[in-house]
Amino acid sequence: MRHIKKFRYELLIFVFWAGATAAKLKYNGLILGFDYGIYQPDGKFYTYMALEYINHNPAQSAQQVVDWYANHGFKMNIFTIQDLMPETSFAYSTISHRVLYPILSVPFVALFGVPGMLAIPTLSLLFLLLSIQKLARLYDKSFIGFALALVLLNSETVLRWMVVNCTDALLVGLFAAVPLLLLKMQERKRDVFFSLSILIVLTSATRFILPVWLAIFGVLLIKNVFRKEVFSMIVLCIVSAGPALSAQLSTALLVAEVDTPTYLKLLKLPISYLKVVGIDVLQFGVMDRILLILLTFTFVQSIRLREKLSSAMFISVLFAGYLIGAINGTLGVNFRYQMPVLVFCAWVVIDSFELKHGSLHLVPSIKRNVIVNKAQ
Repeated sequence: MRHIKKFRYELLIFVFWAGATAAKLKYNGLILGFDYGIYQPDGKFYTYMALEYINHNPAQSAQQVVDWYANHGFKMNIFTIQDLMPETSFAYSTISHRVLYPILSVPFVALFGVPGMLAIPTLSLLFLLLSIQKLARLYDKSFIGFALALVLLNSETVLRWMVVNCTDALLVGLFAAVPLLLLKMQERKRDVFFSLSILIVLTSATRFILPVWLAIFGVLLIKNVFRKEVFSMIVLCIVSAGPALSAQLSTALLVAEVDTPTYLKLLKLPISYLKVVGIDVLQFGVMDRILLILLTFTFVQSIRLREKLSSAMFISVLFAGYLIGAINGTLGVNFRYQMPVLVFCAWVVIDSFELKHGSLHLVPSIKRNVIVNKAQ
């Protein structure tokens, strides 16, 4: 009974996660012309890859995906097997290195068919929520962790990208462990950097994410934290991103402007950045005000408490996420490339309050330099 009481917030999070996930699986589709379906256009490639690991029959696997999307997809749900098979697909070379999500999905697809592709994303959402709760518990602020879980589960944007057959949710789940590791860096340096090395390799096999890792380790360099080890991590990040860079170097930059020379694309990158941020804010204002309020509060607190590690991580990861969005240049993807920042957003919120006289108060602005927040 004592253990149940201790972990009551985790149990409640599990209940609310199950309810929100079930609702998303049952009620999904088009909202104001945007695809909020659980089978996204990009997801067809990962579904094909998972089926191919099982079937070892390219034509059969591709046809199964084609048939499924025709009945369960929404936008861009009609395509041919040639659009999926490596020899004829225009996009396969770009995403062929993203093997982790389909590999992890294999046992679920073997058991449940194509719907099994949703197992890893939904479990990643649960891991994100429990990681935030663990983070809050370290600071003795469990209620804030639970409140954040409710906010995220009520966000249309979060559910859009976390309960869907794409790599985004898995990426968020992997990054959810990073703040917990950073808080242990002083006491268990070797174990933490070993764990970060594994995460670098895993996330690089999920999707191109190099700017986010460079942002994280860039902050540690600026804070003068374990510089030798951090430089080694940066080298590993670049090496691990090699397959993604080689596959996308000629196609990923402003994908809509195929005929534009590379140097002109680079000149247009700042404009693309501003457009992506602006469209996201507008979309939040119309469709997801709860996440807009959370991000705005977090951004303001990050400026106020800029000396804290959590604030520096949030700002840098948010900037890196939007850089990835600007490089791609596709407008209206609704915070998709910035999703790994969610756990850092939660970290800032947890760091922003202190318990005084039995009630929560905002932490006053910090003027001294803080390298790592001690959670005890």
